[in-house]
Amino acid sequence: MTNRLTRFHASFLVLAAGISLGGCASSWFASTPPNSTRTTRPGVQVAGGNAAASSPTPTPTTPDTSTTQTETTPTQPATASLTRSIPDEGDVPWQLNVMRVSFAEEGADFDPTVSRDGARLVFASTQHRKSSDLYMKRIDSRVVTQLTTDPADDEMPALSPDGARIAFASNRSGNWDVYVMPIAGGKAVQVTSETSDEIHPSWSPNGKSLVFNRFGEGSGRWEIWIADVANPATPVFIGYGLFPQWCPVTATGDNAGDRILYQLPRERGRRSFSLWTLELNNGVASNQTEITGSAGSAFIRPSWSPDGRWIVFAEVAAPDGSGWSPSTRPANGSLWMISAAGEAKVRLTTGKGLNATPVWGMNNRLFYVSDRSGTDSIWAMDLTPAVQAASAAGGTFATPPAASASATGSNESSNGDSTDNSVVTAGAKEPADPR
Repeated sequence: MTNRLTRFHASFLVLAAGISLGGCASSWFASTPPNSTRTTRPGVQVAGGNAAASSPTPTPTTPDTSTTQTETTPTQPATASLTRSIPDEGDVPWQLNVMRVSFAEEGADFDPTVSRDGARLVFASTQHRKSSDLYMKRIDSRVVTQLTTDPADDEMPALSPDGARIAFASNRSGNWDVYVMPIAGGKAVQVTSETSDEIHPSWSPNGKSLVFNRFGEGSGRWEIWIADVANPATPVFIGYGLFPQWCPVTATGDNAGDRILYQLPRERGRRSFSLWTLELNNGVASNQTEITGSAGSAFIRPSWSPDGRWIVFAEVAAPDGSGWSPSTRPANGSLWMISAAGEAKVRLTTGKGLNATPVWGMNNRLFYVSDRSGTDSIWAMDLTPAVQAASAAGGTFATPPAASASATGSNESSNGDSTDNSVVTAGAKEPADPR
């Protein structure tokens, strides 16, 4: 089956084996590697569910060993920022500075990951050709280094804790597998080799293991597995879910185990995604805990803060509740933050546009993919006001007011981009959405 969905749309959705993982725009809620003319890829559907179909076997290619460096021409200065300040019922307004950090004029930039020191950004992009490659740049620079040049698609990069290696998903061997390569360039080593698609690696805090997704040919579901990077031949199955993220801080579970964050669909109603964690002790999973969920919205692509205290994620409406379907691209997606205990939920973006795949860098800097500039690019915002709002709100919710556009008097940045209003205010009332 070659059901091609735009990458932008693809990641809120559930991947299903054999259905095309790709699209032609970007890997938004990026459960979907970019569109390639060579292969089909694991597919996507919005709320849960699974489907299966056979996929053709492309000719394997040799992992590339080269890196190239280019400078992209941005459509606006790298230092351009948008500031919104919205007072709400006497509260002191919080402000978030939003700036664009990637500048592809064609194709799309997506799947960001940031180094622990906050200096470098690695991401996937189709800015130079229809198949996706991995790129690296210093956060505040416009110079990009191309890390992979394989004819296949390379996506979903994850930097190791020491910043020396990149784990990523690629279909260069005929189906989607997990690879690891040095950040300085060189041969990519294949970590997984099952006939099933394996995607979305995330490193353990000590850099010795990876958690990743495998589409179970027997279960018909996306499974979560753990593999030792040095000895990946005997991976361990730990449960079901999508886009697992290993907590960067060890022993934060109730039983002093490591916590792993993931999204899981309900098995009733609209089958929308909610956010869960599990605790891992000596390869055994326990304490599966739902952090937040909604019957009418899908919560997707969760990511930890560096200290393990907070979770950021994207929210999209369920297809039948917003007028779009799994074959079309949804118009809106919002970013949220919540404590790891499931309290103090804060809405980070409001207004029109799709915002997704958030990752939390150093100094409370959030990186995410947005179409606010007209193309799918990577943007950054300062989360310090959001953390302050959430801490002040305690167990209540904090959210920008509904009339944010009129409060600012404009919905345009200083560069003319149509944007959402990225603001946070400490509100006294729980918002109507998403719960």
